[in-house]
Amino acid sequence: MKWPHGKRLALCLSFDIDAETLWLTRNPVNVHHPVHLSRGRYSVKQGIPRILRLLESEGVKATFFTPAWTAEHHPDVIRTIAELGHEVSYHGYLHEVCDTYEKENALMEKAENILREITGRRPMGNRGPDGYVYDFHLQLWLDRGYIYSSNWRDNDGPFLHKLNGKTIPIVELPKDGIVDDTSYDMYTLQHPEHYFLRSGREMVGIWMDELDGLAEEGRMMNFVMHPQFIGHPQYVRALREFIRYAKDHGAWIATDEQVARYYLSQNGFPEYAKGESF
Repeated sequence: MKWPHGKRLALCLSFDIDAETLWLTRNPVNVHHPVHLSRGRYSVKQGIPRILRLLESEGVKATFFTPAWTAEHHPDVIRTIAELGHEVSYHGYLHEVCDTYEKENALMEKAENILREITGRRPMGNRGPDGYVYDFHLQLWLDRGYIYSSNWRDNDGPFLHKLNGKTIPIVELPKDGIVDDTSYDMYTLQHPEHYFLRSGREMVGIWMDELDGLAEEGRMMNFVMHPQFIGHPQYVRALREFIRYAKDHGAWIATDEQVARYYLSQNGFPEYAKGESF
């Protein structure tokens, strides 16, 4: 894949602002567990401000996949993200997915309206909470005008989806656990337990090695980071080190929407460039 300006790979710094919804949906007992809910609120009170300062200082834009419940309860934070030029994208209402077209369509309508009211624009892509995608989703995303998905894990670069044997203008921007911060920085004794706590240096060391390999092949990296975890000081410091390494090693750092529009414009759908100067 040829990337803009002769860059060696595309890099999407994407964050899932699950906040309290992670704990509300992770275990029903948490609705009565204010301590766990406060762990979710750390993302909007401490993590995101720290991350936004980092992104601003490094001059890069990111994508924030945002449950609409989070936006409802923390509108000023989400509004600030959008005002700074970052992308706010779809991630359910209460970090959930419905199992029929009709229910999911209604859920997406509700969530989109909330995000539009706060940010001034509707989301153009989606990341399914907990990775759930049903057979009807491609048709639903197409019907709702989405241009990308960040769900599949079977490729190291973008590809166009097909529906009923026909290529459609929905780009898959794959993700994987190796670039999911919770593989390294999430620790909880509550079911389902998670014990794999690693230092920020170890985490970004793995990411640097992965970037080197993907850059050799002209691929992409699409991150899955959670501000309530990676927003802690040592991890933000490590993320700064990684961003600088990526810049020095030929990464085109862009939002998921920008990468999707570029890929569409280069693969049979030039109208999706939408005035972007790649």
